[in-house]
Amino acid sequence: MPIDIDDLRKYKGGDPDKVRESEKKRFHDTKIVDKIIELDEVWRKLRGENDRLRKEKRALGNQVKTLMKAGKKEEALKVRGTLKEKNAIIDKKIKEQEDLATKSAMERDELLHKIGNYVHGSVPVGDDEDKFNKVVKSWGLDKKRGHGEDATTAIPGGGKNGTLLHHHELLSRIDGYEAERGVRVAGHRAYFLKGAGVALNFALQTYAQTFLAEKGYTLLQTPYFMDKEKMGLVAELADYDETLYHVGGQGSESKYLIATSEQPICLYHAGEWLDDKELKAQPKFYAGVSTCFRKEAGKTGVDNWGIFRVHQFEKIEQFCVCHPEDSWKIHDKMIAHSEEFTKSLGLPYHVINICSGELNNAAAKKYDLEAWFPGYVEIDKTKEAQHPGMRELVSCSNCLDYQSRAVEIRCGQPKKDNKGMKGKKVYVHMLNATLCATTRCICCILENHQTPEGVVIPEVLIPFMNKTFVKVDSKGRKHIPYTKPTPIHKELKSNKKKGKGGKSKSGGKKEKKESKKKAPEPTADPKAEILKKLEEFTKGGKLTEEEHAMLVKSLKEEKK
Repeated sequence: MPIDIDDLRKYKGGDPDKVRESEKKRFHDTKIVDKIIELDEVWRKLRGENDRLRKEKRALGNQVKTLMKAGKKEEALKVRGTLKEKNAIIDKKIKEQEDLATKSAMERDELLHKIGNYVHGSVPVGDDEDKFNKVVKSWGLDKKRGHGEDATTAIPGGGKNGTLLHHHELLSRIDGYEAERGVRVAGHRAYFLKGAGVALNFALQTYAQTFLAEKGYTLLQTPYFMDKEKMGLVAELADYDETLYHVGGQGSESKYLIATSEQPICLYHAGEWLDDKELKAQPKFYAGVSTCFRKEAGKTGVDNWGIFRVHQFEKIEQFCVCHPEDSWKIHDKMIAHSEEFTKSLGLPYHVINICSGELNNAAAKKYDLEAWFPGYVEIDKTKEAQHPGMRELVSCSNCLDYQSRAVEIRCGQPKKDNKGMKGKKVYVHMLNATLCATTRCICCILENHQTPEGVVIPEVLIPFMNKTFVKVDSKGRKHIPYTKPTPIHKELKSNKKKGKGGKSKSGGKKEKKESKKKAPEPTADPKAEILKKLEEFTKGGKLTEEEHAMLVKSLKEEKK
């Protein structure tokens, strides 16, 4: 996905300084720009020299024809006698220079792929997201849960004495997933969604699809894998090592699982020439529906708990193909849709303008929508995070013509510039924005809507929920009741001891060896806890009927 090479060619009206300035904002090495220009100049000179040699070769052949027509047969035969030898020398020289030109072009194009899109003027310049990301709007954060001095006890949650639980604990309490069994089957970060977890997942997918369909988006369920050649047109080089799963085949037959429906939708109109007037009147909005697969290589820490950051998840994605004049207006429209959706679920959030040094190469500008996760507040404070408790739910990018150039999606006719030079091709602009990554959204719903009795279901999801899992709590709210006690997480305990991000100060390996020598910490006997609570109920009636039924069920499971 490179920029247009002509943007670096002054003789074609390009402005290399403009590219350098944008790369500086990304904190990229601008020497790459100079190297690309140098390699392109070598390639151009070699091509010019070969054109001259081919012209010389044709001239020699024409010389023989001219002499023959003039009746100078003897002279023509002499020239022809030397022609074979001269042509062989010329052909050898052409071949050598073609090889050099090809090598220069390959090196040039490889470097060109490292050049990012033009950074928009409204993007804050900086290379540290904690310092330079700019909050541009927010909703509900003044009324969020757990915003007091002690975020674990500010408002009653699903834990002991009303403490707020983490999403993975809540998902266990509603019996919504099986993490250990998932890991046994498919390895690290694998999971089984179960019962109410499955119901929530499908409710979110159906609601999200309905939400976008009602706004005029065309639903698209995409292929789950792509050919290597096609993936190379829309994925960044780092994605192959850090994100993409190779699923078989060699060479041109290689296939990769998609990391987002954005990738295949980029190619939905590949090679097409769209009518610019029609596109101006009606941009093409798509709602990508897919399972996404990501390695998440190198990602560690508390965000790996539960189903927050996993290798496989469902996502509903906004995607737009539009006229170049309209992309910034549509960028604002798409983030507004994501805000409306998040707000409808009752999830406090803010929108941030991502700083230049943190943009991926394809994006000219990117908004992230981060939602409130009360369970992360205390952990984030130990890491001195800029916005404790906030986690990304949505990413919304305007990629201008960076992607469409790679897949040749054009609109309108080339227009000459103000110097009268031959006009450039006009490419469509492409934008993408998350609407709902379901697993992460489930985590946020659980943390924000937990109560001592269960998890209140956002009203907009109720029509799409499997009614088996919808109950009514003591306050008349429709919720998913807890059916299991709060799990004991060894990982949580060890992370609290180690400090920031769950990482040991000694570096990890040494800490791991030392921990083996320590005796395991005693854990509470679940059976004794249940019996104690039942005794309290029979003596003073402190538990509700629903809690009593839950404890009886848990006791039966313990006996088994």
